[in-house]
Parts: sequence; structure tokens; C-alpha cells
Amino acid sequence: MPRLFAFALVALAIAAPARAADADIAPEKLLPPTTQLYVRWDGVTAHNDAYKKSVWGPVMAGPTGDSIRALLAKGPKLLGSSVLADPLLDGKSPAELKTNLADLKAAEKLVDLIADKGVIVAGEVREASPTIKGVGSAITGLFSGKLPGADAVMPDAQLLVIVPDIGDKADVLYGSIRLAMRKGDNQVEAFAANGRKGYRFVVPKDAGGPVQVHSAWWVEGKHFVFYVGTWKPEVVMSEMAANVAKGGVTGHPLYQRCLKTGTFETVTRGFVDAGKVITLAKSLAGPFVPGLKERLDSTGIGGLTAVVFASGLDGKESRALYEFDLPGERKGIAKTFKNTPLGVNDLPPMPPDVSRFSALRLDPSATYDAGLSLVEFLTMQQEFGVEEDAKKRSQAEVVKVRKEYLDREAVKFLGISVKDDLLPHLGDKLVLFQSPTEGLSVFGQVICVSLKNPAKVKAATDRIQSALEAIANSPIKVRKKMLKGVEIREFHARGFGVITPSYAIVGDWLVVAAHPQAVQGFILRTKSDLEKWKPDTDTAKRLAKMPQDGCGLQFCNPKSTASNLCCVGPLFLGTFGLRNQFSENPETDFDPIDVGLVPNAHELSRHLFPNLTITRDNGKTISIEVNESFSLPLEVIGLEPVVVFLGFLGLAF
Repeated sequence: MPRLFAFALVALAIAAPARAADADIAPEKLLPPTTQLYVRWDGVTAHNDAYKKSVWGPVMAGPTGDSIRALLAKGPKLLGSSVLADPLLDGKSPAELKTNLADLKAAEKLVDLIADKGVIVAGEVREASPTIKGVGSAITGLFSGKLPGADAVMPDAQLLVIVPDIGDKADVLYGSIRLAMRKGDNQVEAFAANGRKGYRFVVPKDAGGPVQVHSAWWVEGKHFVFYVGTWKPEVVMSEMAANVAKGGVTGHPLYQRCLKTGTFETVTRGFVDAGKVITLAKSLAGPFVPGLKERLDSTGIGGLTAVVFASGLDGKESRALYEFDLPGERKGIAKTFKNTPLGVNDLPPMPPDVSRFSALRLDPSATYDAGLSLVEFLTMQQEFGVEEDAKKRSQAEVVKVRKEYLDREAVKFLGISVKDDLLPHLGDKLVLFQSPTEGLSVFGQVICVSLKNPAKVKAATDRIQSALEAIANSPIKVRKKMLKGVEIREFHARGFGVITPSYAIVGDWLVVAAHPQAVQGFILRTKSDLEKWKPDTDTAKRLAKMPQDGCGLQFCNPKSTASNLCCVGPLFLGTFGLRNQFSENPETDFDPIDVGLVPNAHELSRHLFPNLTITRDNGKTISIEVNESFSLPLEVIGLEPVVVFLGFLGLAF
């Protein structure tokens, strides 16, 4: 939920308006009935009571909320300082300065307006509309033996951002976009069409590219509309009138379905008509990318027909449900899931302070085949030298022989037949976990694979080790150590940098880590010498309320993420401010970055509780159910310290 909230704010920051039609028209009726992407966030006001009961209530009511509001308020002021100062230094007229000041005041109200009204984002791609010129050039090309250029088949596309029910507050959006435009070189002009008045970007006459992109914004009824696409704004306005007569997107089956998705108070909902998008990609790009259809099908992407999602609030918890429809024959990634329940008792012994883990039941053979398909897809522009004979038959045959080549190369590299010597002896559980006491960030990631036949897997790993030692560019030293009767193998090489890859076969698990300490901990917990993780009382109760037939389970303690970010945040901002001090004009006033806006880690963390995710697969739809307090993208692999490190690295250069 929080990540969709952030996405909505970013999508809206580019917007602004004009004038309109019937004030009683629902915003969804303005959208094409064939819309392929639809997302609506209702805003905060519509669910104010639910927000107050959720984790966001106490967070926003305390010091952290004060910091967030102060940080949001600084955005327009930072932009406005240059917008006001630059014209003054350039000798602009008082009237222009007055206009700039008015727009700055409007921009300061933008976040409040969006939080009050919410936002809708919708998009669609259609096959190119034929023109007389295009048809003529295509016929001429056919007679001359030439295929039409890419510009002749470029699709029509449109992206719409709608702020519903703005009423008499359109000036907030107008002023915000004017303020943003003054920071760039874009020219804006007023226009009128179909009884509406609006504004649009002026497209330069010498603009290159096969397709001209238009941008415009106006008020339609009581809704603000921002448009980007290949059609002229006048055409979009006319189509909106036709959409209203057809009921807009409200009759779309996926729209109707997303309204019913989830058993919680829905704040955000939407869908992607993936089947139409993928079919369009195959038909449009097929002539120019041979084998695209076959590769999309091979990776499993081609079988995706729809994505439907909803997120919202349920007491203190933020809830979300994502559904991926894959009703046909499963291939590639879509075939990897094994529909067998996985619960807490199926997990390996993890540290008691585990900050995050992700567990899945996977079919080993299908997962390996999906990996080959993905590598083949990513290297589709590279010739392997085995394609020539297959080209005489079909593109499907080309894909097949290339995957067979990759499998043979894996056999040469690893020294074993993965399909015969390894996969039959692996189990169906893959678990990744991380503990702050056993490794820093991604370096502490531990990979565990369940085993059917540990002896056979040990024999296979012995052969893999010998093969790697034989082909390594630099010497690899393998140290074997015994701990509680279990052998640990550590790999040392100059090329490994600061890590020491280590692994062990511990009971029915193959354990791999970047450092031996994590493997040692796994062994000690298996022997009951160390405490193991188990869900606390509240987490156990929440898990009991979630579906019990899931083939995947994910746990993430956001307190770890919040603590990391709050601890390194002041250092990051301080470094950034220090760099600016050396580049500032000494004659200007010293204005240091407000490091105090970073909240206290304990104050923020005390409101948070573990995020839980269940993955299910009924053979037709893969569903992901989320029950959380606060989350960040990619948090399950612990990237927040890495992101900050990259920020420091960027500042250094």
C-alpha cells in the first residue's frame, strides 16, 4: 500500500488543468472501454477514519509525521527560491515576479489537494491507425521488395492522469505545472477545442523521431485531465465524449473484478489487461524481432492474460492482493511454482533475529528450464552458432536448439549434467534469509535448498568444485572445516574480493552463504546449540488468519529497514551538505540541509510490525496476499544500505 501511495504522488507531480463538460460524469467514464492499464488511489480523505486506525495514524500524529510534512513542504520552496530569484536577477518585470509568487503558493497546496482527491492513471496502446500516406508508402515498398519502416507500424498510445472532483481548485494544478515548466525549456500555449479550453506543450517543428508525442491538460467537467500520447489533444477530447456514451472503462470485466478484489477497505485498485498488451507486442514487433512470440511464450510471459490488484486498510494493517491470471498451458517462470502448502514448520532453522526471509516451493526441473529460457531471451541478439539449420524449420526450433546449446555449455562449465546428476536429487523448497548478526545487507544473504538425496547432491557438488578449480583464471583455495560433524567448505580467491563463498550440506539442506559464519550458525541451530527463529505471538495470530494453502511465505521486519535508513540518513545528508558547502558562493547566506528531518529510528520503529506475504497458485491464477505495516521496494533482499552506499559513491564523483 505505501509503495502505491508513493507511486500516485510521483505520477501526479507532473500534472495541471483547464475547463469542461458535464459535472456529474464519473472520471472512469472518460476512459476508453478498451483501457489496458487502470490504477486509482482514492486519497486520504475518503478513508480518513481507516488511516487513523492503521499504523499511519500514530506515525503521522507523532514526530515522524512532523518530519514528513516538513519535508514535503520544502519541495515547492526549494523550487520556488530559484523561480523567484532568477527572474529578479535577470531584471524581469514585477508582474512576472508576482505571477511566480502566486504559482509558488499554489504548488504548496498540491500535496494536500492530491491527498484529498486522489488520482487515476490509465493507459492504452493500439495498433497504428492507417493513413493514406502510410498505405501508399507500404504498397510502394511491397512493389520494390522493401518492408515498411518501423514508423509505419508504430502504435498509437495514450497515458491519462486524472485528478477527480477538483471543483474550483484547478488553479492549484495550473500554478504547479507553470512553476515546474519555468524550470525547463518547454513552451506552453493555450488552445480551445470541443467547447473546452486547455494548455499544451508546443511541439518543436524540427522534433525528430518517427512519432510525434503530444501533451496537454484541461478540466473535463469537474475532473482535471493530463494527457500524453500520439494523438492530438483535440482527438482525445472528442473521444472522451464518445467514451461517456459507452460507459467508459466501467464496463470492462477487469474493472468490475478489481472493485471486488480484497476483503478489506480498498484504497487503491487497478488492473493490467496483459493479454491484449502481449498480443499487441507480438503482432507489432514480430516482423522486426524474429522469434519474439516464441520467446515470450517460452519464458512464460506470453501466457499472462491479466493482472488485477487492490490494496487498502484493515485495522492497523495495510493489506494488498495481487492476482496474475495464467489460465493456459504453463511455461517458463509460470511453470516453476509447485502447488503444495508451505508453512512455518517447513522452514529451515533460521536465526532468532532474522530480519527477512522468502520461502517458495519450486519444481527444480521447471526452474532450471525457466532459467535457460530467460538467458536465451536476454541473449537473443547473440548468435551461438547452432541456429542455421533450425532457421530452415521454425523460430520455435531456433529457440529450442539455443536452449539445448546453453544446457550443454552448463554441463561443460559445471562438470556435471544438471538435469541428470543434480535436479532429480533436489527438494522443492527454496529459502533465502538474512540476519543482521550474521552478515551485512546483501552480503548476509543465505540460500537454502531442500534435498531429497543429500549423498547424491554431495557427489555432484564435489564434481562442480573440481570443474571450477580447473577453469578458474586465478587459483582457488578450498578449505574444509568440520563443525559438529558437518563439513564446511570455504572458497578463497583473489577475484572474490571481500566475500568468502561457503557451503555445507546440513541434514536435508544445502546451505550457501557469502561468509562461513552464516553456515556455522545454521549448523549450530540444527544441532540445537543456538536458538531458532519462531514467530512471536502477534505474528503467529496474523499468519493463522492468512490462507494456509500457500506455496510461498515471505517475512520482513520493517524495523530493520527503518533503523538502517534512519541511521545512515543523517550521514548521507551531511555528506551531501558538506559537498555543497565547497561549491557555494561564499557571499550567499549559509543554508545547511536540515538533517533533523530524518526521524528517530526508535520513534518510527515502535509503530511497525512484521510484513507477511503468502503466495498461492490454483493452476489458473497466481495470487499474492500482503499483510504489512510499512514496506519499501526490494526490501526483502535488503538493498537499503546498498542504495545509500551508491548515493555516497555518486557524491564522491
